[in-house]
Amino acid sequence: MTIPPFTNSQWAAIDALGHQLDQRLQAAQIGLTMGGEPTYVAARDRTDVQWRYAALGTEKRQLAEALLLRLEHRLNQVGSLRHYGIGKLYPGEAYPRWALGCFWRLDGQPLWRNADLLAPPTPPAQPQTGAAAKNFIQELATCLAIPHTAIMAAYETEETAPAGFVLPLLTTEVNGTPVWQSCRWTGFDQGMVLVPGDGPVDLRLPWTELTATDQLLSEAQPALDSDPIRPEQISTLAPANSIRLALVVSVEQGRVQVSLPPIAAARSFADVITAIEATAEVLDQPVQLSGYGPPMNQGIEGFKLTPDPGVLEVNIHPVATWPELVQLHAALDEEAIACGLSCEKYGRDGQLLGTGGGAHITIGGPTPERSPLLQRPDLLRSLITYWQHHPSLSYVFAGQYIGPTSQSPRIDEARHDSLYELELAFLALTPGKAIAPEVVDRLLSPLLQDVTGSTHRTALCIDKLYPTYNPAAQLGLLEFRGFEMPPYTGLRLLQMLLIRALVARFWQQPFTQPLQRWGPELRDRWLLPHYLIQDFQIVLKELKTAGLPFELDWFTPFLLRRFPQNGKITLFENPARVLELRTALEPWPVIGDAGGGGTSRPVDNSMERVQLFLTGAVGDAPEAGTLAKRYVILCNGHRVPLRSTGVAGDYVGAVRFRARSPLPTDHAALTPHAPLRFDVIDTGKSQFLGGMIYHPEPVEAATLPVSPEAARSRFQQRFTPVTEGPVPEPLPPLVVHPEAPMTLDLRLVQQRGE
Repeated sequence: MTIPPFTNSQWAAIDALGHQLDQRLQAAQIGLTMGGEPTYVAARDRTDVQWRYAALGTEKRQLAEALLLRLEHRLNQVGSLRHYGIGKLYPGEAYPRWALGCFWRLDGQPLWRNADLLAPPTPPAQPQTGAAAKNFIQELATCLAIPHTAIMAAYETEETAPAGFVLPLLTTEVNGTPVWQSCRWTGFDQGMVLVPGDGPVDLRLPWTELTATDQLLSEAQPALDSDPIRPEQISTLAPANSIRLALVVSVEQGRVQVSLPPIAAARSFADVITAIEATAEVLDQPVQLSGYGPPMNQGIEGFKLTPDPGVLEVNIHPVATWPELVQLHAALDEEAIACGLSCEKYGRDGQLLGTGGGAHITIGGPTPERSPLLQRPDLLRSLITYWQHHPSLSYVFAGQYIGPTSQSPRIDEARHDSLYELELAFLALTPGKAIAPEVVDRLLSPLLQDVTGSTHRTALCIDKLYPTYNPAAQLGLLEFRGFEMPPYTGLRLLQMLLIRALVARFWQQPFTQPLQRWGPELRDRWLLPHYLIQDFQIVLKELKTAGLPFELDWFTPFLLRRFPQNGKITLFENPARVLELRTALEPWPVIGDAGGGGTSRPVDNSMERVQLFLTGAVGDAPEAGTLAKRYVILCNGHRVPLRSTGVAGDYVGAVRFRARSPLPTDHAALTPHAPLRFDVIDTGKSQFLGGMIYHPEPVEAATLPVSPEAARSRFQQRFTPVTEGPVPEPLPPLVVHPEAPMTLDLRLVQQRGE
């Protein structure tokens, strides 16, 4: 099997390395598992707001339902359960987002036996009525040995028929035995009236009207392999108002829907699912399961599809081996494409981009306790340190949105003091030293966070490792967030292979060097393709030295998309003397309080950066880092700093400029600098050698391209060669900021009026 975009020989070498790494990981008994969060956009029309910045949308939900069914069928897990559940609730949104899932037991026992008793996503030809919901919850209560007096009807208004039926439900312990219990809710003598709205019944229960009580029950925690709960042996009616969780049965879009409360124990979840299926079988009544999903990492596994701004996100379940990774992700992409989804979109300038939602990668273990990150916290230290040493790992695979306020900032991009504090924390993460998981969290969580204090928005995220404030998230996971969605399955697998290799290497040889103080270089040198590729070559060379032979050409598709060539010219009829213009990186800052408390953060993307690479300009000493003396490149009449690469005649420089003027934006008084004109001058001969004009935004840029062909055409329109030009006398002086010596910032010379 060959996985695009690789040739047969390339994939054979990659696949062989994957198997070699499996052997190394298994021999070391690391127990590594890998999951991920690929994201997709619609292939038919990427211009709709739901595929640009909105989280929710009709087409997004339809495609998610189609992909759910396809993946459920493709993975063919024994006794899987299809679940239409509750996702995250974000500020400014009235209801939680949806989360479509498919779950199964890892011990091979069925979670749901009869697929015919799961209602299809399409509305039935004969819609169900409220009577069906009432019959179902009464039969379910009987199955759980709970008196029907605990069931309450919920109404839209006091004059209407019931909109749904509510059963308080909790697993508690009575005389040391777990048991299902319910209770009566008081304070609803005139009937339970739902909170007004257009959401489902379970999301509109009047919790604030529930009579207060000091006698609250807590949930028991039976293991999945323990005996089933047997409520018929014990009284199942608890004191009034002592249970604040409820199962709800209603009719939604013509289907009987059972909404589950949050359940913390896998045994309890499996038992209530069994009771629901038994009820459905007795009544011959297919149902749709909604509400809260199962607790993870307790013997129940699965995947979820959730809406995110502009994308559909797939939280794919973790697997342990390379063949499993290949099979799973190939299946995922094939089914997504068959549904009408795509892995890429196009910028206004025609550049091919990822989905914009990322493709985060997670690592952990079979259980939280067996996670290699908690067994050996020095592994976490090695990964954090190595990522900090090599900016290419932060930027080469990321999306357009990078920088201190992005979704995956580096630890040193905004808080330079964090490096000193992190080194102090690392003293406790010494190889061979045992340390409690909660101590690892308290050491690192105050430092691995963005400028707002969010532990989620970081390049290496530990908010699912062992957070002391959230026991449900103590999963032993590390999330690599600086990965954009690649256009091909093979590229995503290659990223995972790279991380597997680094884990294997650091397990045997911890990386404990002091942290680097890059300082302003992160805003200058490390945003240029030339230096990032050099740095990445060092990473691959070190892996090859460790017996893991990665090849740079495997990563060429990443580099060409990340740093596309905008144009190239030959200078003054000398084929060895070439000027290349390539896209560099530019951080996007968040625009203050302009978001108004919504679910997204507006950013300023008006600035861009390009790299100029001059080849064959022999005449100066080739000492790396020295400024060119004989050859000068002018951008809009201003001198570009050119630094030697160390190879005779090769120089690299950069220009930072305002490409457009969206409102609001930083430095709004500055007008766009486009188009850019570049002129190459040989000062030794006072001769114009050639030039180019670069239009960062073509004429059609007011709209998004609708096809790959339109995108390529638009991208090519941005570049025009120039064969004639003046030689200014005298040449303008070099104006650069001391914190960005490799970059001409056109805003700087514009503000100075030069």
